[in-house]
Amino acid sequence: MTNFKSIALLLAATTVLSSAAWASIESGPAAYGQPGDPKKAGRTVRIEASEIKFDVAQLTFKAGETVKFVLVNKGEQDHELTIGDAAMQLEHRKMMQQMAAMPNMDMSKMPGHKHAAQSMVSVKPGETKELVWQFTKPGSFEFACNFPGHAEVGMAGTITVR
Repeated sequence: MTNFKSIALLLAATTVLSSAAWASIESGPAAYGQPGDPKKAGRTVRIEASEIKFDVAQLTFKAGETVKFVLVNKGEQDHELTIGDAAMQLEHRKMMQQMAAMPNMDMSKMPGHKHAAQSMVSVKPGETKELVWQFTKPGSFEFACNFPGHAEVGMAGTITVR
């Protein structure tokens, strides 16, 4: 019976994902950019995550710029850095809340969590990881930690692409 509950919860979590929000991620470049080539990164931005905040709140880039983000977790809990537009961040936040209700769920194996290799990187306490992203179009975008409650208390920031 536990397996049926797990399957039901998994299906409920996957229905949270908006096909419009994830379609661009899975089919190619999104409005807020695409994975970048590490060899073409012209700039490195280090972001430290702690309890519960980033040490950076605003970032500005040029359209076409490829940036290497270095996320350092100086906190005592898991954090992530997700790059996206407001709709994508909201959908990801909802998914993370659903998944929090499934403590044994391996998020990397969840359908629809494919973006993990795209516009998001997560770090455990003490870890440092990199994400390379190319901002292809001008606009206003966001970065956030979407673990439940984190962005809501300020673990988010703005990205302006000119």
